[in-house]
Amino acid sequence: MAEKRVEKEIERQKPNILEHIKGVKFHTLAKGVTTHPLVRSGRPCIEGTGIMVSDIVAAQKHHAMEPEDIAEHYALELRMVADALAYYAAHTDYIDTDLEIDGLNDTQLAEAQYGTRPDSILSRRKPVP
Repeated sequence: MAEKRVEKEIERQKPNILEHIKGVKFHTLAKGVTTHPLVRSGRPCIEGTGIMVSDIVAAQKHHAMEPEDIAEHYALELRMVADALAYYAAHTDYIDTDLEIDGLNDTQLAEAQYGTRPDSILSRRKPVP
């Protein structure tokens, strides 16, 4: 008669995010602007926040907000907004490309209908009336 095999139960632990972050430091790109690979996919952010420089620029360019209004809207100090705009002035091409990619993603999401699939996937099925 074969013996019943008993396997040890594996104790699973939740991942500790601090272990992943240790050794990876925030990089200062300019005064008041930092980046970290685990924060907003490494995009430039205002130091100490997760607010991206492109968010500040979008508020100014697309919503015609003044720096004072942006600071109030995002609960920031005016100097933080000024630092973000100064970084934008020095890296216009990079931030504009980032905004353009975000715009494309937003457009694609708006045009896509929820729950639809390409016809090629459903080619063998008849459409439901």
